[in-house]
Amino acid sequence: MTTENKTLLLIDGHSLALRSFFGIYTMAEKTGQHIFVRSDGQHTEAVHAFLSTLLSIIKDNQPSHIAVAFDLPGGTFRTAEYGEYKGGRNAIPEAFNGQIDLIKKMLGALNVPALTYENYEADDIVATLTRRGTEAGYKVLILSGDRDIFQLVTDDVTLLYPVTTGPSKGIQRMDPAAVEKKTKVPPHMYPDLAALTGEQADNLPGVPGVGPGFAAKWLGEYGSLDAVIENSDKIGGKKGEALRENIDNVVRNRRLNQLVNDLDLNVTLEDTAFTPDLDALNTFFDEVEFHTIRKRAADTLGPIVRAAGSAGSAVSTAEVGEEGATKKAPTGPVYAPIATSAPTKNADAVAFRAFCAAAAEENYGTDEQGAPIAVPERLEGAVTLYPVTNLPVARPAIGDAPAVKVTKTKIRAAEENPELLGVLLTSKSTSLWVDTRSIDPELDAALAAWLSDEAARKIVMDLKVQRKLLRAYGYELAGAVEDPALSSYMCGFIPTATRKLFSERMEDLAERYLWIPKDPYAQLVFQPEEDEAEPSLFSLPGEAEPVDNLRYFTQISRIIHELARLLHYEMEEHGQLKVYEEIELPLLYVLADMEQAGIAVSDALLAELHDTFSARANQAQDAARTIIGDTVQTDDGEEPLNLASVKQLQTVLFDKLALPHTRKIKSGYSTDAESVTELLAKISPESDGAAFLGALAAYRDNIKLVQTVEGLQKAAADDGRVHTTFQQGAASTGRLSSTAPNLQNIPIRTEEGRRIRGAFIVAPAPVDGVEYEGLLTADYSQIEMRIMVHLAADEKLIAAYEAGEDLHRYVGSEVFGVAPEEVTPEQRSKVKAMSYGLAYGLSRFGLAKQLNISSDEAGELRTNYFKRFGRVGRFLRGVLKQAHQDGYTETIFGRRRVLPDLDSPNRVRREAAERAALNAPIQGTAADIIKIAMINIHRRLREEGLKTRMLLQVHDEIILEVATGEREAAERVLVEEMSGAASLRVPLDVQVGWGKSWQEAGH
Repeated sequence: MTTENKTLLLIDGHSLALRSFFGIYTMAEKTGQHIFVRSDGQHTEAVHAFLSTLLSIIKDNQPSHIAVAFDLPGGTFRTAEYGEYKGGRNAIPEAFNGQIDLIKKMLGALNVPALTYENYEADDIVATLTRRGTEAGYKVLILSGDRDIFQLVTDDVTLLYPVTTGPSKGIQRMDPAAVEKKTKVPPHMYPDLAALTGEQADNLPGVPGVGPGFAAKWLGEYGSLDAVIENSDKIGGKKGEALRENIDNVVRNRRLNQLVNDLDLNVTLEDTAFTPDLDALNTFFDEVEFHTIRKRAADTLGPIVRAAGSAGSAVSTAEVGEEGATKKAPTGPVYAPIATSAPTKNADAVAFRAFCAAAAEENYGTDEQGAPIAVPERLEGAVTLYPVTNLPVARPAIGDAPAVKVTKTKIRAAEENPELLGVLLTSKSTSLWVDTRSIDPELDAALAAWLSDEAARKIVMDLKVQRKLLRAYGYELAGAVEDPALSSYMCGFIPTATRKLFSERMEDLAERYLWIPKDPYAQLVFQPEEDEAEPSLFSLPGEAEPVDNLRYFTQISRIIHELARLLHYEMEEHGQLKVYEEIELPLLYVLADMEQAGIAVSDALLAELHDTFSARANQAQDAARTIIGDTVQTDDGEEPLNLASVKQLQTVLFDKLALPHTRKIKSGYSTDAESVTELLAKISPESDGAAFLGALAAYRDNIKLVQTVEGLQKAAADDGRVHTTFQQGAASTGRLSSTAPNLQNIPIRTEEGRRIRGAFIVAPAPVDGVEYEGLLTADYSQIEMRIMVHLAADEKLIAAYEAGEDLHRYVGSEVFGVAPEEVTPEQRSKVKAMSYGLAYGLSRFGLAKQLNISSDEAGELRTNYFKRFGRVGRFLRGVLKQAHQDGYTETIFGRRRVLPDLDSPNRVRREAAERAALNAPIQGTAADIIKIAMINIHRRLREEGLKTRMLLQVHDEIILEVATGEREAAERVLVEEMSGAASLRVPLDVQVGWGKSWQEAGH
């Protein structure tokens, strides 16, 4: 690397550490909630914020060399000369104790020298390295909040100056012009300026009455501090007199604030080369119990390590000068390729059984010190299972590539029915490939028996997809003990986008947990020319046998194996293993069966609904045209009216109809559904504006219904059934969702929604020889309310539920002080909204908006509610307090929801997190209960030999397709398992419905 490409970053360690500490600690003291505290009580605010700032600086500036300077305890030559130097500073809270040592340890992991020098300050070390760096041709960046550093700024030296308030808040880059603009003098004259004005931070008094303006004026007029002193007799007035009386102080100030740049540091510029050790950093994260910053560190530091071709080394922090210097030694690559033997292509049942038997006896061996590696018992002898399909992939590099990226071609297994080419089994020591295209009967039977064996432990990535794929080729899959895709969700890692190919998620996990980067993939894969077709797995040009591809898949399987082990430990560490093993993993099998079963839909009814809703949308648009005309004049000219055009709607609503302005958005004023509702409340119902808004709302409602129906029509497979995909790892509350199609989008309480549900029907003809007679539906009555009452242990509400009373009428009678029979529908509606609002963390203002009442009235309603049901209020306050303390909430069953924004300085984000904290234990527990019920229903149906099958779970509802003659038995199973899924202080009430369609079975 030439010096032109070298940038030396120098950091005033104590300055940054203290700023980092107080930035978090002060806010925590105000709220009473300290989240950066290790389990042993050691505070880590400064450590976390120091690293966060450092990562930002590294990302933005890409320094090639870094060093951090610290002050030593005790005095320096400055305090020896002037005992009051830096005196009068406030005492630092005890919580800061120990954090400098942790920061130095972290810098050791990063291979960044942490430097000190006896009798001198950190600024002097920075000045010395700045001189050395510029003389060697380096560009120098200095991160410091100390104004003394201004004197070091040149064309080759830039100060990164933290600004904590005002519009320029953040890191301000200061070149010579910026320093001169701020101080009125060029950087090299700043010590002269500070000598005259004094430095409050250093407790150096200046000339009384002389501020930066006058001091700069004198320096400009006379050229230097020495010249000002020499000509002090010529300066008149009180300021001149004050100068003459304080010349000794001025001279002393100049001597003390001039930085020393010739220290005999026992460290070279080469020693500051930035080569972080990611393994050591990960170990440090474990020590200080940092979790969320790991991914950010990997994203920022990974490319630097890979560019250097080294992971750096383990470094011990030492002092320099008389105390010595930090030493570094090179080590190996950051992501050593996972060692695997070449996969064995096997068509021998005997060898297959031998492989499985040997795998069952394997363990993970020993570590570098020869000690046995502890592995979870459930993973000992487990084999990674990787069914291989003809999904398009990029060609892996020859040799030991760490991983190869699967292309982003969107594949839906249910649509494409990809060919199963074989099954790859990988143990700790070897891999075995079974080619299912040319398999003999004996091996096929052995493979099928092993796959379906519950006792044969398997690790499967994206178990649900792989199980469906294998089943399509006649293999049943059982005995999976780990699915890293699912366990990563339990550890709080939820991919930001829905991804069809499991390998993309695996790449994210491999980068986060194994430090295997994604960005080198482009260099490791075969890139086809523009006119070439994307290569398929087993159709690469000129290859008879896909040996390299098998090596690639072996690597993938080993990565999956390692992820399973690491994620298992992380789940255990965070108390999520029980939820994973008892709820989430068993549910995978249930969901796979439900997705494969699907639910029948009526093409004729869907077509009829499509025509109806389309006609209504057209009628609404015609009504709108009647009011404002067929065309709209916009900046682009006259255009036909289009109610889907935001630009046109803004012109119509706010120019042509002159309606009140709504909230401001980037493109003008909002025209969304909420804004339309607010406008309708403000204007006369007889006006043209109200008529137009009504037509617009009707148009939007019906277009949405048209889109819902079209989605169902497209989703219907050749078997006449819709096979939705249940998303188990998409919601942070634990709730299930569904895609392709999204069944949660079907309206629940409207007539139109019920008509759409009417298109979901019982199978009109036998399926696999089984006749079905109807759909059986069941859902929980007021499950969130019952969970809140259980958690709050409010005796009055418990008694109301046990007596079977109308809860909302009973609450209304208590809140409004009337007999239950005297509660009006409006009062009942208000307390119902209040009760659910509490469960969903609704604020007073949110309640007021929902009920269309004043904030004061909503506040009074809350006050009266809590007067009557005090335990509910105490429960909610307790949840919030505990969440602030822990950083997460838990359900009854132990499912956690981590809420990092609980301590955000941003009020909007913090309040949103607090609402989520109030809701998560309730909604999360409801999700757990429904999942437990599903698992038990699925098991009971099999145990009792019933052909009835579970098809859907939407919101709090479960839908079964009942085989002929099994209605009574199926209903018994459904009610018993749903009502018995959890033991609460109040009964779980289950409502059941029956019919030929989902609509008929409603209740």
